[in-house]
Amino acid sequence: MIDKRGERYRGAILALLLFASVTLVGGDSRAADDTLRQALSAKKLPIDAAKLVNLDKSIASWAELDDASQYVIAYYVDDGSGLINSPLLLDRYDRKSGEWKSATLQAAGAKPGSQEAVDACFGAVLSVEASGGRLFLHTHINPSAGCVLIVSSELKLEASLDGWLVGQLGEGKLIYQRSEVHFAPVHPTELALYDLRTKHDVTIFPPQQESAIRKARAAQLAEFYQANPVWCTKNDDPCDPESFDSELGEKVATNEAEAALAFLISYEQIQLVQGDVQKPSGPKDVLYVYRGANEEAKMEYREMLLAEAKARYGATNLQSLLQPEVLEKIFAEPPVK
Repeated sequence: MIDKRGERYRGAILALLLFASVTLVGGDSRAADDTLRQALSAKKLPIDAAKLVNLDKSIASWAELDDASQYVIAYYVDDGSGLINSPLLLDRYDRKSGEWKSATLQAAGAKPGSQEAVDACFGAVLSVEASGGRLFLHTHINPSAGCVLIVSSELKLEASLDGWLVGQLGEGKLIYQRSEVHFAPVHPTELALYDLRTKHDVTIFPPQQESAIRKARAAQLAEFYQANPVWCTKNDDPCDPESFDSELGEKVATNEAEAALAFLISYEQIQLVQGDVQKPSGPKDVLYVYRGANEEAKMEYREMLLAEAKARYGATNLQSLLQPEVLEKIFAEPPVK
């Protein structure tokens, strides 16, 4: 099979990390095996040999954050094996106090939300970002998987999320896209909301309630499978009409005051097979608008084509759909089933 998503995934995930939230401040990612001293000297940072115990060790798969308030470097010690082996190490320089602080993040096989991250999350560090006193370390696992390690202001590991950030609702709620199985016949997007205070994780997409566009997509695929009975076996595809490709647009727009968010999903076919017969594609720009996202029991959504939203609400971008007066219009109408 030809996976169009796999070819563009790495560039896409890096782009996602850059816009994950307007409050996030990102850093650079590097794979070089310089010594820690060389990395810090390149930034002209003061060296405190008493606190920086790895100064003259080679480091690998590292990334840094360098902003007005702090410098942070996340790295592994290069043990010569050519492999990335935990622990993941952090050194932070507080520009106000002029002091260094270090921490060790050790893999322990725990579940997301615990004090220690699962072993699988300790991959190459793509970036270090900061928001609200916390650090977000994005690690790369494979072309369809990554993790977010969430570190407190005290450099304690708060949680690990299996995926990558695509937005925030204030400082306490993270919107992330879950990782996927890379070599699979279907790649359905899953979005979740993680509450840093309660450690509660809830799936927001695909929606639990049936929707008209997703129902039509399932019917379209059911018709294709029925008309091509040999195709499923030939292409090692489960041919489940309820499971189909979907891809998140470039960003998730949010409005914390309204506990609202909006994003685009494409149902165009991602996986292409060898031969002339391909699954039919679904609609490209499908809009999802949510409100009440801060309370799972009250959360509701609307689904429509982006072109329809532009015509009905005069939307110029996703953020404009989250204004209170526009939200009232959107949710005044019952969902189409």
